[in-house]
Amino acid sequence: MNHYKKVLFPIHIFQTNIRENGLILDDALDEIEYLYKRKNLEVPGGWLTDNLFTTFDSDDINSSLFHEDSVFVKYYREYVTKFFDKPVEFEFEDIWLNVYSKGEFQEEHSHITPSIFLKRAHFSCIHYLKFDPEVHKPVVFVDPIEDMRYNTLEMDSNYYSDKWSPQIREGDLLMFPSYLKHFVDKSDPTPDNPRISISFNIRINQYGDQTHGN
Repeated sequence: MNHYKKVLFPIHIFQTNIRENGLILDDALDEIEYLYKRKNLEVPGGWLTDNLFTTFDSDDINSSLFHEDSVFVKYYREYVTKFFDKPVEFEFEDIWLNVYSKGEFQEEHSHITPSIFLKRAHFSCIHYLKFDPEVHKPVVFVDPIEDMRYNTLEMDSNYYSDKWSPQIREGDLLMFPSYLKHFVDKSDPTPDNPRISISFNIRINQYGDQTHGN
């Protein structure tokens, strides 16, 4: 009798490296460092971290940094398009900057929480603009049906893990389903070597011959 194992319903995580990351740094780093050092932005309500610098609630800053003609949007549009195996049309729903210095973290969350994200996205992305793998922590993804598995022997299998973290180098771009929960552990970068990332959500309008409505 033949035996086999089948993996059903996989979750796709896309990863690439933006070759032009150095150009983006040269173009934007001075402005980002100015904002980080001079702007006293409040952490959004409901976030557990105390001092994470984020422009999540700062529409004016995000509009200035990430406008349609910005170097960020230019390369994000180019590289995200390459993740798909059919012609795709998409729009950016939300885009914001995060700067992590000593002891800062991001609690477990997803990007489809109605009270936080007004429009439902299909995919979310993280660009590691400035990242030192010796010091900084990457994102950690969480099994979306983790709670259901606790009552099964699957939890004891050597094949199973309820969390997974990719290996990241500076310039990497990740794309994942917006429903997928994730978090960032505490790390100990120095104020002169912060972890800088840009997060954004996209909504697919056209994929191949399929049109996606609201």
